[in-house]
Amino acid sequence: MKFGTTPLLSFCLLAAVAGPSVAADPARPDVVLITIDTLRADAVGFDGNPRVATPALDLLAAQGRVFTNAHAHNVVTLPSHTNILTGLYPFQHGVRDNEGFRLPPTVPTLATWLSEAGYATAAVVGAFPLDSEFGLARGFDLYDDRVPKGSHPREFVMAERAGAEVVTLGRAWWAAHPTQPRFLWLHLYDPHAGYLPPEPFKTRYAKEPYLGEVAAVDSYLRPFLEEFTGGKARPALVIVTSDHGESLGEHGEQTHGLFAYEATLRVPLVLWGVGVKLGRDDRPAAHVDLAPPVLDLLRLDPPSPPGMRRSGRSLLREAAPTLAAEPRYFEALSTTLNRGWAPLRGFLQSGRKVISLPIAELYDLAKDPREIDNLYAREKVAADAVLDRLPRESKWPPEQQIENEETSKALMALGYLGGGGS
Repeated sequence: MKFGTTPLLSFCLLAAVAGPSVAADPARPDVVLITIDTLRADAVGFDGNPRVATPALDLLAAQGRVFTNAHAHNVVTLPSHTNILTGLYPFQHGVRDNEGFRLPPTVPTLATWLSEAGYATAAVVGAFPLDSEFGLARGFDLYDDRVPKGSHPREFVMAERAGAEVVTLGRAWWAAHPTQPRFLWLHLYDPHAGYLPPEPFKTRYAKEPYLGEVAAVDSYLRPFLEEFTGGKARPALVIVTSDHGESLGEHGEQTHGLFAYEATLRVPLVLWGVGVKLGRDDRPAAHVDLAPPVLDLLRLDPPSPPGMRRSGRSLLREAAPTLAAEPRYFEALSTTLNRGWAPLRGFLQSGRKVISLPIAELYDLAKDPREIDNLYAREKVAADAVLDRLPRESKWPPEQQIENEETSKALMALGYLGGGGS
């Protein structure tokens, strides 16, 4: 159910009287999903960035498995999280942008699967694009989406809830439910523009406020993550990723949502805990691959929605000789909806990225990670052969599902411009 107005104090009292944690069934470990909105893959210490301090995330990464070649399928919040929670591509579940779409009630998610398996389930989200009206609340016993729905776009201050509050509420729920296996999703929105980190991060990162937001998020998560890395928690699987990155001026894009270059499409990904082998993993990984390891670990095999097949595979399994050659789909349709631009779709395959546009693009990411040298004209035949495999059902236009003026205004205030361009 959607969380209403119960004060935080009630949570804390529940946590205080809940008593000590009970032993967990090893076959049903706790599951934690942490999504840090707008976090670039290279904006964390465990990816080698020396300009930012992320000790809590770095320790989790050191004790877990880091996927160095992980990608989103969308570059905006709602569809990316829908991909994560369903294990489906956006053209399969139908959520293609932040505005105008709702997940159909026939499409199951990690929350519905785990709730049916006897898990206590909760989500605490940090911003309006994940409001319960968009369909992701199903299956959650608690879906806390109490965030402001206005902002001050002229000052580039977006409506959001601070990550410290998100973590505090999530930990209180966690402590209050010790007798069931638990699934908790925390969504921290802080690195999203505009970048206004609190002190001491505002001063410490005065020249790079985006990294200040990232460092602040790490500090918010630290007390919760230390329960796991410090050996205080019962068996669990912890997944940390982002919905998309942030361009920070690369390719002429200041934030995200326009294009699908690596700055916004590549994401950090760490798996920690039960069933996870330590180390760094350069196999291709994607958002549709995050539900399968949970189902694999819990030995659940729920049916796919009618007419659909889950697209991901379990990252807990080592034997995957064909993964590098398997094409992984991505898209960026916000500008098509908002500005009338051509729809952007593409594939990642064998270390290359091909983008379907009126002027198509092809990049060798190993040799050209900043995507400067467009190889399409030199390798047109091979690139077109890959583009010909783009799913027909992924073509534009998607079907509009929500006509709600208040929702449109709230999303416009967040910087997600609504309405059809011409």
